[in-house]
This record gives sequence, structure tokens and C-alpha cells, in this order.
Amino acid sequence: MAFSGALTLTDLNDFITPAQACIKPVEQTNKAEPKDPGAASTQIQVDSSGSYYEISASGAGSQPAGKKLETAQISLNDCLACSGCITSAESVLITMQSHTEVLNALRGNPEKGAPAHRTPVLSIAPQSLASLAAAVSSSSARPADPARVLRRVAAFCRDALG
Repeated sequence: MAFSGALTLTDLNDFITPAQACIKPVEQTNKAEPKDPGAASTQIQVDSSGSYYEISASGAGSQPAGKKLETAQISLNDCLACSGCITSAESVLITMQSHTEVLNALRGNPEKGAPAHRTPVLSIAPQSLASLAAAVSSSSARPADPARVLRRVAAFCRDALG
């Protein structure tokens, strides 16, 4: 079956190429120290815990001074605000599947006996269960395996969400 000669399909891809620079600036809460015109350059070092330090030598023969740098935090909302990485259709899907939409759907669901009641079905990825188990294990004396965490999450969902 052929397409009409009057209709042509062009540029069906709505992928936006990633921007060169992120639009979310790094917020600096401390003021920059005034520097001498002949001051030495700085370097960034990473210690064993993964913290970043700005190392600078204030003058000839002096000990290097280190200042801990803050970690930049970017959320999914920040990424969606810039011009890149995902298509516009994907951003609509992500917005439609947010936690607020799920909570609104659960609140709008009639009681169990009502004919319009819909049974909510939730799924949890194995990676999410493993991450939750690691978080629970790090904050308690008893290690938590993913199966135990799944039982706890399922009980919470039945009690709190319906």
C-alpha cells in the first residue's frame, strides 16, 4: 500500500540535542576570597571518601591550603528544564507518571465496595528493592534482605494506599 502523493512524512523525530552547558548554575553560598594579582593557581583533589577540595598555595614556600567544595545536586526536574537529553513526548510521560499523579489517582478511587472501584497495582523494580534494603541495612543493626523489604513495602501499600 502506497502513501498519497500529497502527503509526505518528514522529520518524525522530536529528539532535542543536549545543550552545551547546563542551565542550572552552581549556587555559591560563600563569597570568593580576594586574590592577589600574582596569586598561584588552584587544583582540585579528591580524597579517599570522594570529597572534593580546592588546593591552592598562597605564596612561595607556604603550605597548600585546602577548601572543601560543595557537591552539585541536579534533579530530574532540573534536567527537564534544559534543552536536551529526552524527547518532549518522554517528558510528558514522566510528568503523567509522577508521584503526585499516583497519589491523586489513589485519592480519587472509590471505596472497595463501590462499582467504580479500581484495584491499584504497584510494581517495584529489583534495583529499587536492593537500594531500599541497603538503606535499611545501613541504618539498623540487623541486615535487611530485599524479600523482607518487599514484605514491608507491600504491607505499607496495603495499609496506607488501599
